[in-house]
Amino acid sequence: MARDYDVAVVGAGIAGVSAALELARRGVSVTLLDRGDVAGATTGLGEGNVLCARAEPGPKLDLTRLGLEMYDELEAEYGTSARIRRKGALVVHRDEPALRRGHEHVERMRAAGVACRVVERPELRELEPRLGRHLAGAELFPGDLQCDARGLTRAMAGALRRHGACVNTGTEVHAVRTERGRAVGLDTADGPLRCGAVVLAAGPWSAPLAQSAGLRLPVEPRKGQLTLSRRGARGFVRHKLIEGAYAAAVTSDDATLQLAAVIETTWDGRVMLGSSRERRGFDTVVDSAVTAAMVRRAAGLVPELVGLPLERSWAGLRPFLPDHHPAVGPSSLVEGLWVSTGHEGAGVALGPVSGRLLAEAFCGEAPKIDMTPFAVDRFQHGHLSPRAATVAR
Repeated sequence: MARDYDVAVVGAGIAGVSAALELARRGVSVTLLDRGDVAGATTGLGEGNVLCARAEPGPKLDLTRLGLEMYDELEAEYGTSARIRRKGALVVHRDEPALRRGHEHVERMRAAGVACRVVERPELRELEPRLGRHLAGAELFPGDLQCDARGLTRAMAGALRRHGACVNTGTEVHAVRTERGRAVGLDTADGPLRCGAVVLAAGPWSAPLAQSAGLRLPVEPRKGQLTLSRRGARGFVRHKLIEGAYAAAVTSDDATLQLAAVIETTWDGRVMLGSSRERRGFDTVVDSAVTAAMVRRAAGLVPELVGLPLERSWAGLRPFLPDHHPAVGPSSLVEGLWVSTGHEGAGVALGPVSGRLLAEAFCGEAPKIDMTPFAVDRFQHGHLSPRAATVAR
Protein backbone atom coordinates (compact mmCIF):
# COMPACT_ATOMS: atom_id res chain seq x y z
CA MET A 1 0.00 0.00 0.00
CA ALA A 2 1.37 3.44 -0.87
CA ARG A 3 1.79 5.76 2.04
CA ASP A 4 -0.76 8.57 2.32
CA TYR A 5 1.42 11.19 4.02
CA ASP A 6 4.98 11.82 5.08
CA VAL A 7 3.84 12.34 8.69
CA ALA A 8 0.68 11.69 10.69
CA VAL A 9 0.35 13.78 13.86
CA VAL A 10 -1.94 12.49 16.60
CA GLY A 11 -3.41 15.19 18.83
CA ALA A 12 -4.85 18.59 17.87
CA GLY A 13 -3.84 20.48 20.98
CA ILE A 14 -1.24 23.22 20.77
CA ALA A 15 1.69 20.74 20.77
CA GLY A 16 0.30 18.67 17.90
CA VAL A 17 -0.93 21.58 15.79
CA SER A 18 2.42 23.35 16.24
CA ALA A 19 4.39 20.27 15.18
CA ALA A 20 2.15 19.70 12.17
CA LEU A 21 2.37 23.34 11.08
CA GLU A 22 6.14 23.53 11.43
CA LEU A 23 6.51 20.34 9.39
CA ALA A 24 4.11 21.55 6.70
CA ARG A 25 5.99 24.82 6.39
CA ARG A 26 9.10 22.77 5.58
CA GLY A 27 7.38 20.99 2.73
CA VAL A 28 6.45 17.82 4.62
CA SER A 29 3.04 16.34 3.73
CA VAL A 30 1.09 16.12 6.98
CA THR A 31 -2.21 14.87 8.30
CA LEU A 32 -3.44 15.79 11.79
CA LEU A 33 -5.89 13.58 13.67
CA ASP A 34 -7.86 14.01 16.89
CA ARG A 35 -10.91 12.27 18.26
CA GLY A 36 -12.25 15.67 19.39
CA ASP A 37 -12.02 19.25 18.19
CA VAL A 38 -8.94 21.38 17.71
CA ALA A 39 -7.89 22.57 21.21
CA GLY A 40 -10.89 20.73 22.59
CA ALA A 41 -9.15 19.11 25.58
CA THR A 42 -6.11 20.15 27.66
CA THR A 43 -5.14 23.19 25.57
CA GLY A 44 -8.59 24.75 25.65
CA LEU A 45 -9.20 24.11 29.35
CA GLY A 46 -6.15 25.83 30.84
CA GLU A 47 -5.21 29.40 31.68
CA GLY A 48 -3.13 30.10 28.56
CA ASN A 49 -0.02 30.95 30.53
CA VAL A 50 3.45 31.53 29.10
CA LEU A 51 5.61 31.91 32.20
CA CYS A 52 9.22 31.98 33.26
CA ALA A 53 8.17 32.79 36.82
CA ARG A 54 7.59 29.15 37.79
CA ALA A 55 10.89 27.83 36.40
CA GLU A 56 14.38 27.22 37.77
CA PRO A 57 17.61 27.55 35.76
CA GLY A 58 18.22 24.42 33.73
CA PRO A 59 17.07 22.68 30.55
CA LYS A 60 13.37 23.41 31.01
CA LEU A 61 14.05 27.12 31.53
CA ASP A 62 16.13 27.12 28.34
CA LEU A 63 13.14 25.65 26.51
CA THR A 64 10.76 28.09 28.20
CA ARG A 65 12.80 31.12 27.19
CA LEU A 66 12.76 29.98 23.56
CA GLY A 67 9.01 29.45 23.87
CA LEU A 68 8.44 32.93 25.31
CA GLU A 69 10.49 34.52 22.54
CA MET A 70 8.39 32.70 19.96
CA TYR A 71 5.26 34.53 21.15
CA ASP A 72 6.46 37.75 19.52
CA GLU A 73 6.24 35.91 16.21
CA LEU A 74 2.90 34.29 17.06
CA GLU A 75 1.38 37.64 18.02
CA ALA A 76 2.56 39.21 14.78
CA GLU A 77 1.06 36.37 12.73
CA TYR A 78 -2.21 35.65 14.52
CA GLY A 79 -3.03 39.00 16.13
CA THR A 80 -6.34 39.18 17.94
CA SER A 81 -6.96 35.43 17.59
CA ALA A 82 -4.21 34.88 20.16
CA ARG A 83 -5.41 37.64 22.54
CA ILE A 84 -1.94 37.98 24.03
CA ARG A 85 -1.76 40.05 27.22
CA ARG A 86 1.74 40.95 28.34
CA LYS A 87 0.65 41.51 31.91
CA GLY A 88 3.69 40.06 33.68
CA ALA A 89 3.60 37.77 36.70
CA LEU A 90 3.96 38.54 40.40
CA VAL A 91 5.05 35.64 42.61
CA VAL A 92 3.69 36.73 45.98
CA HIS A 93 5.20 35.69 49.32
CA ARG A 94 3.33 35.58 52.60
CA ASP A 95 6.25 36.00 55.02
CA GLU A 96 9.85 37.20 55.25
CA PRO A 97 11.55 33.76 55.05
CA ALA A 98 9.65 33.03 51.83
CA LEU A 99 10.59 36.46 50.45
CA ARG A 100 14.28 35.79 51.22
CA ARG A 101 14.00 32.59 49.20
CA GLY A 102 12.39 34.72 46.51
CA HIS A 103 15.46 37.01 46.53
CA GLU A 104 17.65 33.96 45.93
CA HIS A 105 15.40 32.77 43.11
CA VAL A 106 15.60 36.18 41.42
CA GLU A 107 19.39 36.09 41.58
CA ARG A 108 19.48 32.63 39.98
CA MET A 109 17.04 33.64 37.27
CA ARG A 110 18.82 36.88 36.49
CA ALA A 111 22.09 34.99 36.18
CA ALA A 112 20.31 32.76 33.65
CA GLY A 113 19.30 35.80 31.62
CA VAL A 114 15.67 36.21 32.74
CA ALA A 115 14.37 39.74 33.37
CA CYS A 116 12.99 39.82 36.91
CA ARG A 117 13.31 41.72 40.19
CA VAL A 118 12.23 41.71 43.82
CA VAL A 119 9.26 43.84 44.86
CA GLU A 120 9.29 44.86 48.52
CA ARG A 121 6.14 45.44 50.58
CA PRO A 122 5.76 49.24 50.01
CA GLU A 123 5.82 48.87 46.22
CA LEU A 124 3.69 45.74 46.15
CA ARG A 125 0.41 47.49 46.89
CA GLU A 126 1.24 50.17 44.34
CA LEU A 127 1.46 47.45 41.71
CA GLU A 128 -1.57 45.53 43.02
CA PRO A 129 -3.79 47.59 45.36
CA ARG A 130 -6.08 44.67 46.21
CA LEU A 131 -3.33 42.51 47.67
CA GLY A 132 -3.48 42.00 51.43
CA ARG A 133 -1.37 44.33 53.57
CA HIS A 134 0.12 41.38 55.47
CA LEU A 135 2.06 40.08 52.45
CA ALA A 136 5.84 40.39 52.61
CA GLY A 137 6.69 41.08 48.97
CA ALA A 138 6.98 39.46 45.58
CA GLU A 139 9.09 38.63 42.54
CA LEU A 140 8.13 40.43 39.33
CA PHE A 141 8.59 38.75 35.93
CA PRO A 142 7.51 41.51 33.54
CA GLY A 143 7.89 39.46 30.35
CA ASP A 144 5.43 36.71 31.28
CA LEU A 145 2.14 36.68 29.40
CA GLN A 146 -1.24 35.08 28.93
CA CYS A 147 -3.01 34.19 25.70
CA ASP A 148 -6.22 32.66 24.40
CA ALA A 149 -4.76 29.20 23.83
CA ARG A 150 -7.87 27.84 22.15
CA GLY A 151 -8.11 30.79 19.76
CA LEU A 152 -4.40 30.68 18.96
CA THR A 153 -4.38 26.92 18.31
CA ARG A 154 -7.42 27.13 16.05
CA ALA A 155 -5.82 29.99 14.10
CA MET A 156 -2.70 27.85 13.69
CA ALA A 157 -4.87 24.96 12.48
CA GLY A 158 -6.29 27.31 9.86
CA ALA A 159 -2.74 28.11 8.71
CA LEU A 160 -2.03 24.37 8.62
CA ARG A 161 -4.96 23.82 6.25
CA ARG A 162 -3.71 26.65 4.02
CA HIS A 163 -0.42 24.76 3.73
CA GLY A 164 -2.35 21.83 2.27
CA ALA A 165 -2.44 19.61 5.34
CA CYS A 166 -5.48 17.54 6.25
CA VAL A 167 -7.04 18.20 9.68
CA ASN A 168 -9.17 15.23 10.75
CA THR A 169 -11.20 16.02 13.87
CA GLY A 170 -13.61 13.44 15.19
CA THR A 171 -11.21 10.65 14.19
CA GLU A 172 -10.12 8.27 16.93
CA VAL A 173 -6.70 6.65 16.69
CA HIS A 174 -6.47 3.18 18.23
CA ALA A 175 -2.81 2.25 17.72
CA VAL A 176 0.43 2.94 15.91
CA ARG A 177 1.14 0.44 13.15
CA THR A 178 4.69 -0.91 13.00
CA GLU A 179 6.63 -3.12 10.62
CA ARG A 180 10.05 -4.52 11.57
CA GLY A 181 10.48 -2.00 14.38
CA ARG A 182 9.42 1.04 12.36
CA ALA A 183 6.27 3.17 12.67
CA VAL A 184 4.49 3.01 9.33
CA GLY A 185 0.97 4.20 10.05
CA LEU A 186 -2.03 4.29 12.33
CA ASP A 187 -5.06 2.15 13.05
CA THR A 188 -8.00 4.54 13.24
CA ALA A 189 -11.74 4.23 13.65
CA ASP A 190 -11.98 5.06 9.94
CA GLY A 191 -9.50 2.35 8.93
CA PRO A 192 -5.73 2.07 8.50
CA LEU A 193 -3.60 5.04 7.50
CA ARG A 194 -0.12 4.65 5.99
CA CYS A 195 2.57 7.27 6.58
CA GLY A 196 6.32 7.67 6.67
CA ALA A 197 6.42 8.72 10.34
CA VAL A 198 4.12 9.27 13.31
CA VAL A 199 4.16 12.14 15.83
CA LEU A 200 2.41 11.43 19.14
CA ALA A 201 1.14 14.67 20.67
CA ALA A 202 -1.95 13.36 22.41
CA GLY A 203 -1.15 14.81 25.83
CA PRO A 204 -2.15 12.56 28.73
CA TRP A 205 -3.65 10.08 26.23
CA SER A 206 -0.26 9.40 24.59
CA ALA A 207 0.92 6.46 26.73
CA PRO A 208 -1.18 3.62 25.22
CA LEU A 209 -0.42 4.80 21.69
CA ALA A 210 3.30 4.80 22.46
CA GLN A 211 2.96 1.36 24.05
CA SER A 212 1.26 0.04 20.91
CA ALA A 213 4.49 0.84 19.06
CA GLY A 214 6.70 -0.70 21.76
CA LEU A 215 7.74 2.55 23.47
CA ARG A 216 7.38 2.98 27.23
CA LEU A 217 6.23 6.55 27.83
CA PRO A 218 4.88 6.91 31.40
CA VAL A 219 2.84 10.05 30.76
CA GLU A 220 -0.29 10.22 32.90
CA PRO A 221 -3.06 12.74 33.56
CA ARG A 222 -2.67 15.30 36.32
CA LYS A 223 -6.04 16.81 37.10
CA GLY A 224 -6.44 20.53 37.65
CA GLN A 225 -9.46 22.68 38.49
CA LEU A 226 -10.15 26.33 37.71
CA THR A 227 -13.03 28.61 38.59
CA LEU A 228 -14.30 31.78 36.95
CA SER A 229 -16.22 34.78 38.27
CA ARG A 230 -19.06 36.54 36.52
CA ARG A 231 -18.31 39.41 34.16
CA GLY A 232 -17.67 42.90 35.45
CA ALA A 233 -14.25 42.38 37.04
CA ARG A 234 -12.07 43.90 34.31
CA GLY A 235 -8.85 45.17 35.88
CA PHE A 236 -9.56 43.47 39.22
CA VAL A 237 -5.89 42.51 39.25
CA ARG A 238 -3.27 43.85 36.84
CA HIS A 239 -0.79 40.98 36.76
CA LYS A 240 -0.99 37.24 37.00
CA LEU A 241 -0.70 36.66 40.75
CA ILE A 242 1.01 33.44 41.83
CA GLU A 243 1.38 32.25 45.39
CA GLY A 244 5.00 31.57 46.31
CA ALA A 245 4.13 27.94 47.11
CA TYR A 246 3.11 27.33 43.50
CA ALA A 247 6.51 26.05 42.35
CA ALA A 248 6.52 23.40 45.09
CA ALA A 249 3.03 22.26 44.07
CA VAL A 250 4.10 21.97 40.42
CA THR A 251 7.26 19.97 41.13
CA SER A 252 5.73 17.75 43.83
CA ASP A 253 5.80 14.02 43.12
CA ASP A 254 2.89 13.45 45.51
CA ALA A 255 -0.18 12.14 43.69
CA THR A 256 -2.54 13.64 46.27
CA LEU A 257 -4.09 17.10 46.08
CA GLN A 258 -1.66 20.01 45.78
CA LEU A 259 -3.01 23.56 46.06
CA ALA A 260 -1.47 26.96 45.37
CA ALA A 261 -3.28 30.19 44.59
CA VAL A 262 -3.21 31.80 41.16
CA ILE A 263 -5.36 34.84 40.36
CA GLU A 264 -5.80 36.80 37.14
CA THR A 265 -8.27 38.85 35.15
CA THR A 266 -9.34 37.39 31.83
CA TRP A 267 -9.67 39.12 28.46
CA ASP A 268 -13.45 39.46 28.87
CA GLY A 269 -13.40 40.91 32.38
CA ARG A 270 -13.70 37.97 34.73
CA VAL A 271 -11.49 36.75 37.56
CA MET A 272 -9.98 33.30 37.09
CA LEU A 273 -8.84 31.39 40.16
CA GLY A 274 -6.75 28.25 40.53
CA SER A 275 -5.03 26.02 40.92
CA SER A 276 -5.09 22.39 41.94
CA ARG A 277 -3.04 19.34 41.00
CA GLU A 278 -3.76 15.68 41.70
CA ARG A 279 -3.14 12.42 39.90
CA ARG A 280 -6.34 10.41 39.89
CA GLY A 281 -6.57 9.02 36.40
CA PHE A 282 -8.91 10.50 33.82
CA ASP A 283 -11.37 11.94 36.33
CA THR A 284 -12.61 15.37 35.21
CA VAL A 285 -15.49 15.72 37.67
CA VAL A 286 -15.41 19.08 39.45
CA ASP A 287 -14.94 18.68 43.19
CA SER A 288 -16.77 21.51 44.96
CA ALA A 289 -14.58 21.10 48.04
CA VAL A 290 -11.47 21.71 45.92
CA THR A 291 -13.10 24.79 44.37
CA ALA A 292 -13.90 26.15 47.84
CA ALA A 293 -10.34 25.48 49.01
CA MET A 294 -8.90 27.31 45.98
CA VAL A 295 -11.10 30.33 46.65
CA ARG A 296 -10.09 30.42 50.33
CA ARG A 297 -6.44 30.19 49.43
CA ALA A 298 -6.74 32.95 46.83
CA ALA A 299 -8.59 35.15 49.32
CA GLY A 300 -5.54 34.83 51.57
CA LEU A 301 -3.75 36.93 48.95
CA VAL A 302 -6.64 39.16 47.81
CA PRO A 303 -9.20 39.52 50.62
CA GLU A 304 -11.85 41.04 48.30
CA LEU A 305 -12.25 37.63 46.70
CA VAL A 306 -14.37 36.57 49.68
CA GLY A 307 -17.94 36.50 48.39
CA LEU A 308 -17.00 37.13 44.75
CA PRO A 309 -19.87 35.76 42.60
CA LEU A 310 -18.64 32.67 40.74
CA GLU A 311 -20.06 31.57 37.41
CA ARG A 312 -18.53 28.17 36.71
CA SER A 313 -15.76 25.73 37.56
CA TRP A 314 -14.20 23.02 35.41
CA ALA A 315 -11.40 20.47 35.38
CA GLY A 316 -8.81 19.48 32.81
CA LEU A 317 -5.96 16.99 32.53
CA ARG A 318 -2.30 17.96 32.22
CA PRO A 319 0.19 15.46 30.69
CA PHE A 320 2.57 14.61 33.55
CA LEU A 321 5.92 12.81 33.29
CA PRO A 322 7.78 11.70 36.44
CA ASP A 323 10.88 13.86 35.93
CA HIS A 324 8.79 17.00 35.15
CA HIS A 325 10.36 17.40 31.70
CA PRO A 326 8.51 16.96 28.42
CA ALA A 327 9.36 14.27 25.90
CA VAL A 328 10.17 15.89 22.55
CA GLY A 329 11.83 14.39 19.49
CA PRO A 330 12.43 11.01 17.85
CA SER A 331 12.53 7.59 19.44
CA SER A 332 15.81 5.80 18.81
CA LEU A 333 14.09 2.50 19.59
CA VAL A 334 11.16 2.78 17.19
CA GLU A 335 12.25 4.29 13.90
CA GLY A 336 9.79 6.82 12.51
CA LEU A 337 8.13 7.45 15.88
CA TRP A 338 8.29 11.02 17.21
CA VAL A 339 6.79 12.50 20.38
CA SER A 340 5.81 15.90 21.77
CA THR A 341 4.04 15.53 25.10
CA GLY A 342 4.53 15.67 28.88
CA HIS A 343 4.59 19.47 29.11
CA GLU A 344 2.28 19.24 32.16
CA GLY A 345 0.95 22.74 32.94
CA ALA A 346 3.33 24.51 30.55
CA GLY A 347 1.98 23.22 27.26
CA VAL A 348 0.95 26.64 25.96
CA ALA A 349 4.42 28.00 26.67
CA LEU A 350 6.29 24.97 25.37
CA GLY A 351 3.99 23.49 22.72
CA PRO A 352 4.88 25.88 19.86
CA VAL A 353 8.63 25.77 20.46
CA SER A 354 8.53 21.98 20.92
CA GLY A 355 6.79 21.70 17.57
CA ARG A 356 9.46 23.83 15.94
CA LEU A 357 12.34 21.89 17.48
CA LEU A 358 10.74 18.59 16.48
CA ALA A 359 10.26 19.78 12.88
CA GLU A 360 13.81 21.09 12.73
CA ALA A 361 15.16 17.73 13.88
CA PHE A 362 12.91 15.87 11.44
CA CYS A 363 14.27 17.97 8.57
CA GLY A 364 17.90 17.71 9.67
CA GLU A 365 18.27 21.21 11.07
CA ALA A 366 20.50 21.79 14.10
CA PRO A 367 18.61 22.36 17.38
CA LYS A 368 19.04 25.67 19.22
CA ILE A 369 19.38 23.93 22.60
CA ASP A 370 20.52 20.54 23.89
CA MET A 371 17.49 18.26 23.58
CA THR A 372 19.02 15.35 25.53
CA PRO A 373 17.06 16.09 28.75
CA PHE A 374 13.83 15.73 26.76
CA ALA A 375 14.80 12.43 25.09
CA VAL A 376 11.78 10.29 24.26
CA ASP A 377 13.45 6.98 25.22
CA ARG A 378 14.65 7.92 28.69
CA PHE A 379 12.04 5.83 30.54
CA GLN A 380 12.58 2.48 28.84
CA HIS A 381 13.82 0.39 31.75
CA GLY A 382 11.23 1.23 34.39
CA HIS A 383 13.30 3.97 35.96
CA LEU A 384 14.87 7.25 34.95
CA SER A 385 18.04 7.15 32.92
CA PRO A 386 21.11 8.58 34.74
CA ARG A 387 20.88 11.77 32.67
CA ALA A 388 17.16 12.21 33.29
CA ALA A 389 17.59 11.49 37.01
CA THR A 390 20.27 14.20 37.19
CA VAL A 391 17.98 16.67 35.41
CA ALA A 392 15.09 15.85 37.73
CA ARG A 393 17.17 16.59 40.82
